[in-house]
Amino acid sequence: MSQHHDPFTAQATTPGTGRPGGGYEGSGTYDDGGAERYDDVYYDDARYDDERYRPGRLQRFVTWLLWILSLPVLALFAARLVPDDSITPVAQVVPFFPYGVVAAVPLAVLAVMGRRYVLSLLLLVTVSVGGYLTAPAFFPSAQQATGADRAAPGTLRVMSVNTEYGRADAERVVDLVAGEAVEVLAVQELTPEFEEALTAAGLDELLPYKVTGKVAPGSAAGGGIYSATELTERNPGENSTFAMPSAVVDADGTDVRIRCVHPVPPVPGSTDVWQRELRELGLTARTDDTAQILLGDFNATWDHATFRALLGDRFHDAWRDTGAGLERTWPEGRTLPVAGTAIPALVAIDHVVVDETMRVGDTRSQIVPGTDHRAVLSTIVVSRRD
Repeated sequence: MSQHHDPFTAQATTPGTGRPGGGYEGSGTYDDGGAERYDDVYYDDARYDDERYRPGRLQRFVTWLLWILSLPVLALFAARLVPDDSITPVAQVVPFFPYGVVAAVPLAVLAVMGRRYVLSLLLLVTVSVGGYLTAPAFFPSAQQATGADRAAPGTLRVMSVNTEYGRADAERVVDLVAGEAVEVLAVQELTPEFEEALTAAGLDELLPYKVTGKVAPGSAAGGGIYSATELTERNPGENSTFAMPSAVVDADGTDVRIRCVHPVPPVPGSTDVWQRELRELGLTARTDDTAQILLGDFNATWDHATFRALLGDRFHDAWRDTGAGLERTWPEGRTLPVAGTAIPALVAIDHVVVDETMRVGDTRSQIVPGTDHRAVLSTIVVSRRD
């Protein structure tokens, strides 16, 4: 007598019959000389009492392990499908949806191999639908301007940086402005001390025009726009929790409104405010016929329904236009409180959003010491809105 044990599917068999000797529960009837029948599966009480014929512990362990590993992935998939992302924890976990799609692939393979049919179906749906939603991020769109010349007429080189309470390295910021030929800089969490540091590092010589709002010591509410050319229609943008200043620049004869974006983060207890501020920003932008560039810390990723609603049919995200894939801007340089290990940037919440008629060239992020946000730089080919 011999038995074959597979870690996923092995079940003890009754010698001489090949029938399973255990592993199912339920009510049944006795026949065939005292063996109990459950849905065409026969159990012999004497043999079932023998541990050799019981369902393997490894089999049960693998089943539970697969479910435990799959539940977070399935929860991320469900969160991505929720239309109202102001709900906690949807707002907090949905940025990690692309990672869930990647993790679902090996889990689906294991579930299929182990003949765990319900779990296999759920994971295969996650992989299929998740792949459909995520794949476009890896392919450039029609709005990409391949090889766009930063110095060509009708282009703007823009940059955004969140200074994390003014703790960013101001010299590094100014070096990026100079080295990347930045013409418009948007700064979030601007403080008086950081303003002074920027001036000391030489920013006023590169970008002499500015508009700021809510700049206060030790506050995250400050925001500012710095420009190489004159700013008109300046607005400090102080109606939101954090300042979102705006102004108009002249891009070789085309007026372009620049908006520095920084809604509150969607932490528990503030998700409704976060959603409301993004919705109000989207409404304001869509009712303005001036060509626009919105850049800053949106505290949202593409997988947030509220961010996609803000874009609507008019605006598009530079990360998606250039096929940047899993580009990440936050939380760069954070450390785990226990092990002290540095956390790399995981999600892209800093964006450059442009108008429908504009095309996007070189777009990338740069590490700035002192802040947990990467700076974002992009070359925009401007076109006039009809």
